Amino acid sequence: MSIEQKEQTASSILIQVKNLTKFFPIQRGFWSRTVGHVQALKDINLEIRKGQIIGIVGESGSGKSTLGKLILKLLEPTSGAVIYKGKNIFSFSNKEIRSIRQKLQIVFQNPYSSLSPRMKIKDIVGEPIIVHKIIQGKEETNKRVNELLNLVGLEEQLGNKYPHELSGGQRQRVAIARALSLNTEFLILDEPVSALDVSVQAQILNLLIELQQKLDLTYLFISHNLSVVSYISTQIAVMYLGHIVEFGRKEDIIKSPKHPYTVALLSAIPEVRGQRSEIREKKRIILSGEIPDPSNPPSGCVFRTRCPIAKEKCTNEVPKLEMHNNQLVSCHFAEELKS
Repeated sequence: MSIEQKEQTASSILIQVKNLTKFFPIQRGFWSRTVGHVQALKDINLEIRKGQIIGIVGESGSGKSTLGKLILKLLEPTSGAVIYKGKNIFSFSNKEIRSIRQKLQIVFQNPYSSLSPRMKIKDIVGEPIIVHKIIQGKEETNKRVNELLNLVGLEEQLGNKYPHELSGGQRQRVAIARALSLNTEFLILDEPVSALDVSVQAQILNLLIELQQKLDLTYLFISHNLSVVSYISTQIAVMYLGHIVEFGRKEDIIKSPKHPYTVALLSAIPEVRGQRSEIREKKRIILSGEIPDPSNPPSGCVFRTRCPIAKEKCTNEVPKLEMHNNQLVSCHFAEELKS
């Protein structure tokens, strides 16, 4: 039973990820012969309830962005399902996929590369409205575009500018406005602030929180930065090499992590206290080596090659994602771990 099922909440499940697996083929030679595969995701299970903000955190190569793209059917899975309103989206026809695109949207990491440099801002935001025929008439469309620009904190006159004339923060606000133009209910935010200055990051995060509350949105927030994820999320899933290794409420993950990888990620976050903002001394855990090759993952526990408490059992037996106190943890020695 998942964490969400145990929580006393009246909110319904919006999206359910079931045993989602994705392998990318490795092809070589003139005839592109398949010689192996890269394990991007393995048996991911996740329930996303309406109104939640679930954070996905992990190093590059952990499968975070692949998970987001699969949920939106931007990629096809090797196996598994994504259930939206009682139906597997991978069985949807092209017409059905087009209809759910109005409800499920994504904001990418780099706003400059995701916005057409040849289009004015008002046309970028208005294009989805026109394509999906949400509003009829140019005047009403322009009115809606201005409302969206105001909603994300931009002045209406910026609609006549091009993306290169805006700052990075302004461009990301445009990307958010475009994503919300179709009366969206679920938004995947794939590293939405990592390309921005720190001060601008805080502004965008606060905007996202404000929009979530105002519009009753549901977020899947993807980032490599645990401090950013903990700021905005209500639940956190920690991913490593295509697996969810820990999942729980933000407060439980931050205060009492149960997986060695989560403990290492938390140790990298500086803590501030006192009027002079002194950095609190704490033990920094340095993980040895690099993340393993996903085309040849380790036997047993995928984290064992870098784990400071790994034992023989970790080599021979794959740990199950099981409940420990209030968290789901994939570790044989979760109860022995001291954070």
